[in-house]
Amino acid sequence: MDFHIPKPPAGDTPPGHARPLPRPGVLRVAILGLLGLLVIYGAYFWLIRRVVVGPDEVMILIKKDGSRSLSGDQIIIPRAPDPQTNAVAYAAWEKEYGDCNGILEQVYLPGTYFSFSPFDYERIIQPIGSADVPGNQVGVVVRKFGAPLPDGQVIADESLNQRGPLATLLSPGKYYQYANPFAYDIKLVDPVQIDPGYRGVVTLMAGQNPKDPNQMLVAPGERGVQAVTEPEGFVYVNPFQKRIKPITVQSQRFEMSQEGEIRFPSSDSFDIKLDGFVEWSIDPQRLPLTYVEYSEGGGLVEFLEDKVILPYARSFCRLVGSQYKARDFISGDTKLKFQQEFETRLREACAKQGIIVLQALVRDIVPPEEIKSLINEREIAKEQINSLEQQIQVAKSQADLVTQTETGTQNTAIGQANTEVVTISKKAEQERDVAITEAQQDLAVMKLHLEASQKEADALTARGQAEASVILLQRQAEAQPLQEQVSAFGDGQAFAQYYFYQKVAPSIKTILTNTDGPFADIFKQFNAPLAIHDKTAGTKVTGVQP
Repeated sequence: MDFHIPKPPAGDTPPGHARPLPRPGVLRVAILGLLGLLVIYGAYFWLIRRVVVGPDEVMILIKKDGSRSLSGDQIIIPRAPDPQTNAVAYAAWEKEYGDCNGILEQVYLPGTYFSFSPFDYERIIQPIGSADVPGNQVGVVVRKFGAPLPDGQVIADESLNQRGPLATLLSPGKYYQYANPFAYDIKLVDPVQIDPGYRGVVTLMAGQNPKDPNQMLVAPGERGVQAVTEPEGFVYVNPFQKRIKPITVQSQRFEMSQEGEIRFPSSDSFDIKLDGFVEWSIDPQRLPLTYVEYSEGGGLVEFLEDKVILPYARSFCRLVGSQYKARDFISGDTKLKFQQEFETRLREACAKQGIIVLQALVRDIVPPEEIKSLINEREIAKEQINSLEQQIQVAKSQADLVTQTETGTQNTAIGQANTEVVTISKKAEQERDVAITEAQQDLAVMKLHLEASQKEADALTARGQAEASVILLQRQAEAQPLQEQVSAFGDGQAFAQYYFYQKVAPSIKTILTNTDGPFADIFKQFNAPLAIHDKTAGTKVTGVQP
């Protein structure tokens, strides 16, 4: 009987037997396939996902894998709050914007990025552009996304997510957070330069509404033209918040000729032409009010000349000039009076409009030619008559001068003769008086000499007596102590011995002698009886020295 044992199917391993190893070719293919996948994945990251942002560039992302679009006309997804510091705000942001498509407000700084797939994000490399504010300008940021501003509001509030100009003023530097041109627009603004001799009129564009809208100037902080001007210097301002208009307060010169020519009728209906100028300036204290009243958005200086100074000048020329006749303007006195009155009236009227008139000078007043020549001829004739009259007066004066000269010469001769007679008489009298005076002076001098000699002799006598008295007193004063000392010792011999011993004793150191001799006699005297003079009894008492 034959048994047939079936073979197991291919790929199955009988129980108790190990599975056979794959063939070497299959393993190699698997490894190569894995390496290929790694290379493809690396190439995908390196060639497709990798984004390099260079210096002074930013990367802007447009999210396109969301499930819905932003509401309304919004295209910018605001920057997400930090989830670690403000988790509640981040949760609200994630709820509102987490699944929306749009342009991300946040930009990415220079570097290399692999996190953003081109299938999820549109990646745009953008230079920072005006976000790099140069050193001589400032930047004003305009926010392009958020809620529209309420009526009357000019500056946007970032905390309320409003679109519009921000109050932020960017000093020179780089601001990457505002480099997204879809979300922000940075306007570079030059500083307002207020030169010397100028003042800046300040207009607040953003602020509180004026409490009194009918006033031309508003209180500080209110929207409108401020009453205080900016001083000289450089001022960096946000033009959406404040505008400063530099206006000169220097003296200006308005010529009253050609376009500003002034003509007026005289009292006798002749047409008079005036040539001159007005030197004026704007009152700095009233500059803002003057700017509001007269500027009309243009040049204030030109407007004041055309609309204020020229009309006032024409008006006052007519008022003052109509008081005089045409021929009066030929003389200088009338011109001076006309100029003084014209300048006074013009200064007072312009001061009320905030204009200081420094000087209104009339160079010339030209009357009509038809009377100018006649008036000139008449004036010339008058001058000729005056000249002839002056010549006659000069001739008369010369004749009178000759007469006076001859009379003076005669009087001079007579005077000289009288002077000589008087001089001789006076000289003789003076010599006589001088002789008498000299004799009297000599007599007086001799008397003075005599008195002086007598007084000198008396003085010598008195001085000799005084000197003798002084010497006597000195000798008595010198003898008195000596007498008292001698009296104290009894007699002169005892005092002499004392004086001798007093002088000799300090110089004696050693005595070598015997009992006989002059030195022994000195010591023997100590044992001799001492004679004491009794002043009361007038006798001497003999005793022994102690």
